[in-house]
Amino acid sequence: MKSFFLNSTRIVEANPKVYWSIIAGVVACLVLFIAEIVHIQQIVDALNTRDQGVLGAAIEPVAQLYHWARIAIIIIMLVWSSVEYTKTKNKLGLK
Repeated sequence: MKSFFLNSTRIVEANPKVYWSIIAGVVACLVLFIAEIVHIQQIVDALNTRDQGVLGAAIEPVAQLYHWARIAIIIIMLVWSSVEYTKTKNKLGLK
């Protein structure tokens, strides 16, 4: 376990793109979350109704779209960070 953390530290020190990929993924998810809030608020204001059924029917497809977009961003972030990690690991000759 100790060697895993030491090797991980060496890899991240050699290639900061590993960190940046994770940070970019988190920031993109936060931006999408804020965009979802604004978008849903605009829909609620445009509908101008208190009927929960109508609001739910209007908001659900938008919420699902943002949900799947966040999942896609997380998958892209994981693939990107894994590729950078593996490239650096191979470049340093670590097991």
